[in-house]
Amino acid sequence: MSDVWIVDDQLTGRMVLERLASLPEAPATTRMFTSPADALAAAHASVPDLVLVDYQMPQMDGVAFTHAFRSLPGCGETPVVVVTSFEDRDLRCRSLEAGATDFLTKPVDPNEFLARCRNLLTLRSQQKLIRGRAEWLEQQVAEATREIQLRERDTLLHLARAGEYRDEETGNHVVRMSRYSRLIAETLGIPAERCALLELSAPMHDIGKIGISDTILLKEGRLAPQEFEALKAHTTIGYEILKGSPSKYLQTGAIIALGHHERFDGSGYPGGLSGEEIPLFSRIVAVADVYDALTSERPYKRAWPAAEAVACIREESGKHFDPACVDAFLACYDRIRAVQDELPDPAERKRSCRDLRACAS
Repeated sequence: MSDVWIVDDQLTGRMVLERLASLPEAPATTRMFTSPADALAAAHASVPDLVLVDYQMPQMDGVAFTHAFRSLPGCGETPVVVVTSFEDRDLRCRSLEAGATDFLTKPVDPNEFLARCRNLLTLRSQQKLIRGRAEWLEQQVAEATREIQLRERDTLLHLARAGEYRDEETGNHVVRMSRYSRLIAETLGIPAERCALLELSAPMHDIGKIGISDTILLKEGRLAPQEFEALKAHTTIGYEILKGSPSKYLQTGAIIALGHHERFDGSGYPGGLSGEEIPLFSRIVAVADVYDALTSERPYKRAWPAAEAVACIREESGKHFDPACVDAFLACYDRIRAVQDELPDPAERKRSCRDLRACAS
């Protein structure tokens, strides 16, 4: 049943409107207000389906009430009918500008009253129905979007692990280093949306290793110079694999894959870029990736103590790493250690990548 509010300081006016609103032809519950201020206060708690407000009231006239009512949350679509004994064109214009839906002229004609109220309540009912359907649809779209995002995140992580599978441990390297990367980015003040993009793209930094021969990737002992040169190609291979995708995550992953072995002093590969020529995400991932390599156990080395790994990162500031990224790494190091403790590697390990061995040596 519809909820009709009647706002009128005069008892006679309220009684007439209440009697009309209670007729069987227009079934509704009615609520009476002698004070416009009381009606406005009540509208904070519940929103009516129709408001009938008298124009001529001493404390606040119908135009002022309508303007104030329209400004309240949820009251923008409720029909408001201004009841007046004046045939004043200017009054009607001001009422419409304030948000009035319709007018009734005193003395109120019962047939006109019922027809107008019935139409307005029908309109209100349709509005609520449409809004309900829109909210349901919005919820369905949001749920579908969340599912798509979860699937995409899961696909990206599995793709990244595919790149690591042949030579990397089956543990949490790509998850840890992507979390480290996001923490560094947040500390640098990078916007949240970009930080999330980095976290989902960083795990694909070594996807190009799927194009490297097993004789190099799984070789025990130190790589020969020509073998290490061949290994460097994993950066360009990864870039070529990812660059053509319409996905922003794969596009960003392509940039990271190509640049994460560049060094701030220009001695890295594949392009010998230096300083800010290196994409910022690649500079961030370089710190996160090497730190995780240093502090993880490998078949060819022990895991470095955290203090030694941090000292190495600090020492390489301005040489291997962007000083700003190193400063951010040090500033958020407590959170990085928390991630490290949260995501340890399992006992069983696979062989490790040779390029990270070179970084750690």
